[in-house]
Amino acid sequence: MYKVVLIDDENRISESLKNILETHVANIEVVAIANNVAQGIEQINTHKPDIVFLDIEMPDGTGFDLLKRLSKIDFSLVFCTAYDQYAIEAFKYNAIDYILKPFDVEDVVEAVEKAKENLKIKQLKENVTQLLSFIEESKKTSDKIVLKTVKDIFVVQIDKIYNCQSDGGYTIFKFKDDKEIIVSTNLKNYESILFKHNFIKTHQSHIVNINYIERIRKIDGGFVILKNGREIPISSRKKDAVFNIVTRLL
Repeated sequence: MYKVVLIDDENRISESLKNILETHVANIEVVAIANNVAQGIEQINTHKPDIVFLDIEMPDGTGFDLLKRLSKIDFSLVFCTAYDQYAIEAFKYNAIDYILKPFDVEDVVEAVEKAKENLKIKQLKENVTQLLSFIEESKKTSDKIVLKTVKDIFVVQIDKIYNCQSDGGYTIFKFKDDKEIIVSTNLKNYESILFKHNFIKTHQSHIVNINYIERIRKIDGGFVILKNGREIPISSRKKDAVFNIVTRLL
């Protein structure tokens, strides 16, 4: 029997995950649920779980803060997150797994199987150390981006960008008022940079700075309304993730 600890600041999220685990995964016992970093450390030290599902953003810190405060890491780790932050890029280069909220049953089941395999490898501490190092380096990345147009080369503060829009092979960077910078490079080439700076993808053709989101309009398919009044469409595939993020923000 594999012992599992769930750490998330939203009870409904933990209960949902617990239900999926107990209904769809064999030989699993959820031994504790914690709502913050401090409780999470206490439950891990008390129960010594085999697998920990860990939220990234919590009231008293992050999941990374929790890991730094543990003297021993001998459990498999699965991160739970609501959106594609800079951390997800780190997960791609590490054995540590993650699942996106709202949870999909198949994703949870697959994450548990990977976690079980990681327990056999016995490099759990090394994997976490590598992950934390990658995260720290990601935070140090430049806060500026270079945008080249036909006539000019702009050096732009990333946090001044409100949103970006794909237009064929071009990308339109939009700012507070009506200012725009159009570059002849596909939007996909900028995603890995922008996702490290609190941008989210609301649609195949749109990326938005979450710091400038004012509200969501839920009718007509769904729109993100920015603080300058600009309306950005939300695709049906992105709707749940975007609603979850904005609910947490507001």
